[in-house]
Amino acid sequence: MREVIKLFTKIQQTSSLNEKKEIITANKDNSLFCMCLKFLLDGNVITGISDKKISKKMTLRQTTKLKEDSDFKEVIEYLSVNNSGKDTDIFEIQTFMKGHEENREFYEQMIIKKFRLGADAKLVNKCIPGLIPTFNVMLGTPLEKCKLKDGTWISISKKLNGCRAAWVGNIIMTRQGKEYTGLEHIINDLNYLGYQDFFIDGELLYKNEDGLTDSEAFQKGTGIAMSKDTDKSCLKLVVFDMFPLCEFWTGKSEKEYSERVYYFEELINKLNTYGIENIEYVGRLYEGTDHEAIADWLEYAEINDWEGIMLNLDTPYECKRTKNLIKVKKFYSCDIRCIGIEEGSGRNKGTLGALIANYKGNTVNVGSGFTDEQRKFYWENPDEVIDRIVTVKYKEETKNKNGGISIQFPVFETVRLDKDEESYT
Repeated sequence: MREVIKLFTKIQQTSSLNEKKEIITANKDNSLFCMCLKFLLDGNVITGISDKKISKKMTLRQTTKLKEDSDFKEVIEYLSVNNSGKDTDIFEIQTFMKGHEENREFYEQMIIKKFRLGADAKLVNKCIPGLIPTFNVMLGTPLEKCKLKDGTWISISKKLNGCRAAWVGNIIMTRQGKEYTGLEHIINDLNYLGYQDFFIDGELLYKNEDGLTDSEAFQKGTGIAMSKDTDKSCLKLVVFDMFPLCEFWTGKSEKEYSERVYYFEELINKLNTYGIENIEYVGRLYEGTDHEAIADWLEYAEINDWEGIMLNLDTPYECKRTKNLIKVKKFYSCDIRCIGIEEGSGRNKGTLGALIANYKGNTVNVGSGFTDEQRKFYWENPDEVIDRIVTVKYKEETKNKNGGISIQFPVFETVRLDKDEESYT
C-alpha cells in the first residue's frame, strides 16, 4: 500500500496531464492501485462517512471486522457492504486509523472520497479502459465559448433551475449517475405512460405552489431532492429531451433534435390525456434561423426571473459536453473587499484555497477562477490581495439558512489596483 500512496501522491502533485497518464498507464497491472482508483473515482461507490463523521468522538465498543493492522483493501471491502454511516462503521474505521497514523491524512481523504487526485474517471479510463463505470448526459456550453454561424437553425427553450435528473429505463439518476430516492410518484407516472424503454432527460423542480422566487424555489427544491428521508411529492420532473434507451447506451441518439420532437409531442399528448401532474415538458419558445431572437428571449428571461435560456442545434443528443447545446444566461459582477484567505486542500494544499471577501456586510468564500500560479502567488504574498478590492463574477444574490446575504457560484476575476471602494451591479 505504501507504493500505492506514493503513486497517488505523485499523480496529485504533477500538473501535467501527460505525466498523470504515464503514471496511471505504467501501473495498470497493479491490482491494488486500480482498486483504489475505482474506489475514489467511481460515483456509485459510497462510504456513508463524511469528514465530520470520521472525526466523531466514539465510545469504546467491540469491532467485528477491521483491526489496527488491517490493510486498506479490507477497508474497501468492508465499506462496500457497510456504507450507511452508522456509529458501528465509524468505530471500525477509527480502529483502522489507529494503526495507520503515518498515513492518516491519505486514508481519511480516501474514505470520505475527497482526495484530490487531479485526474477524473474520464482520464483514468483513457489509460485503463473500462476501469470506472461512467454515466454521462449531454452538457451544454456557454454562448461566449461557442461560434454560432449566421443562418444556423436553433431551438430556444427556458433554462431550468433545478437538479439534473435522467430517467433510465426504471430509475431516476443524478448527473453523476447516482440513484435518486423517494421519487416513486414520478416513477409510477413514467411507468404508467409506458416509458420503460426510454431515456428521458430533465430536471427536478419544486412545484412552487407557494410562489417563491426562482432562486428560493431552486434552493428549496435542491435541498428536498438531495435529502434521504424527506417527502418529495412536492417535486416534479420537467423533461427537455428523450429518445429510446438503447440509443443512450451507445452514447448518441440516432435522430437529430428536430426529429426527436416527435417523442416530445407524443409525451405532451399523453400528459394532457391522462392528467399527469408530476411530469411536465419544457416548451420550445422559438425555432428558426433568426439569431436576434436570442437577445429578445434572454431579456424576457431576465424580466420573468428565469435562470436563462437554452439553445438546441439540430444535431443528435451526445453523452458529453458539447457546443451543440448552448447555455445563455447573464452573470453579474461586483467589486468587493478581500478580508482574508484560506489554504487549499488536496492538490491545492500549501497554496490558496479561497479568498474570504465582504459582500454587503456578509462574508463569502471565493474558491474558483484562479490559475495554479495565482494560487501560489497569493498564498505566498497575502498582502497582494488581502484588504484589496477584487472583482467577482456570480450568478445571483441569495440568502443563506440564517437569513444572511450570499452570492451563488462566485468566480474570481481580478484584483482591482485602480480602485479602493466596493461596488455592485
